[in-house]
Amino acid sequence: MIDAAHPDVVGRYLIGDQAFFYPVKRPEVDRAAVSPARNIASFAIAPGRYVLTTSLTQEFVQFAPFEQACQQLGLLGTNADASPFDAKRVESLIRQFDVAAICGIDAGVLDGLADLGHDAATILAGRVVWARPDAFDRVAAMPRVDARRCAAIGPVLGLECVVGEGMHIDGREWIASAPDGTIILDSRLPRLTPLVALDTGIAGDVVTAPCRCGSPDPRLVLAG
Repeated sequence: MIDAAHPDVVGRYLIGDQAFFYPVKRPEVDRAAVSPARNIASFAIAPGRYVLTTSLTQEFVQFAPFEQACQQLGLLGTNADASPFDAKRVESLIRQFDVAAICGIDAGVLDGLADLGHDAATILAGRVVWARPDAFDRVAAMPRVDARRCAAIGPVLGLECVVGEGMHIDGREWIASAPDGTIILDSRLPRLTPLVALDTGIAGDVVTAPCRCGSPDPRLVLAG
């Protein structure tokens, strides 16, 4: 039984511009690493390589499972803020550690790199880059960048695999639907803060057919 009175972490998710607190227990975060581990493994990144996560502290619930998945696969993690003000650190970490992949790049980071006089296409070349919706088109247009989509869907991180045909979320944990063209989430397993028909406000569709990467998880395809 989950003790609802004592969360281990209080995360946050956004519906449009409105923020909602999301208390969780540590086991929820731990088990959420299973799905991203499958997606990361599909890229066959060699153990011992570095992976950079760009996120904010309040996005712990969404991005901590990704970082934990990297550890499970023998990858070395490092992180920076998803913010134009931390773009200098992003460039430095990529250069110093020759990171193999970056997750969570947003428009703010790209703008920050440009303000510092860096060419993001050169910095990101030769790497897997999971980019958020506000940055994906810019990253996908960069030569020699293996661009994939990622997005915070309520308290869940959607992540594309090597196939790149929609962002996976864990089908054991979540039921995703889009009856009216907007993604709705329901929690499936016991959680400290269950979700029932959460309207994420994000336009898109849900693909339930198995992915060509072999994952049985549902995939979210955002509109536009």
